[in-house]
Amino acid sequence: MSADEQTQSALVPVQSTALTKAGATSLAARGRDRLREKEEAEEWLRKGLELERTEPECLCPEMQTTLEYIKQILAGTQPDVAAKNLGMTSDQQERAHVTHYFMPDTLKECAQLEEARNNQLLEAFRCFERGIQIDPHHPLLQRQIGTAYHFGLGVTQDYSQASDWFRKAAEQGDAEAQYCLGCAYSNGDGVVEDEDLSLKWLRKAAEQGNADAQGALDFDARQKESRI
Repeated sequence: MSADEQTQSALVPVQSTALTKAGATSLAARGRDRLREKEEAEEWLRKGLELERTEPECLCPEMQTTLEYIKQILAGTQPDVAAKNLGMTSDQQERAHVTHYFMPDTLKECAQLEEARNNQLLEAFRCFERGIQIDPHHPLLQRQIGTAYHFGLGVTQDYSQASDWFRKAAEQGDAEAQYCLGCAYSNGDGVVEDEDLSLKWLRKAAEQGNADAQGALDFDARQKESRI
């Protein structure tokens, strides 16, 4: 073998090794980028859930009872009957009477609280949107967006959008989304009512231990037995 051939032969494995190292480095970099994206998406999910679950400070149970008391009186219910309907104590009823007396101010405050809550839910939805832009295949974010559309939390209620997002998460194995999609097919919420597809998704969720899906299947089985 000539000197030139020996030199070329010696260079081949070195070049191959260099390419292998470059490929491994590239894969590692992509892996780190994917991990960062997943972590960032989950941080937006966490922020959105925190906003959804945190009630404004003034929306305490006592205020909610008082508001319901006022609504019943406005509907023509006698004060004592309204208080009894709501299981109010005498002190609660007295405070509600005072609140009712200053009702215009109370209703204004309620409108402000409702606006604050709506803004909070809108911000939560935006967090979910930011997260899904970073990680479009994140099943928990997909399910949360579906839930927001289903109940109109921060967005206009849209069953069709809700079922689309539930499907994305369900197809990735999210049990809660599978249950929600099963219910959508059962009720015809945003999809054509289909008992077979409903049972398909409910079974998938139940197999993963989803208690709501298991209960729905048990109820369906009892209903069918009663018709026999």
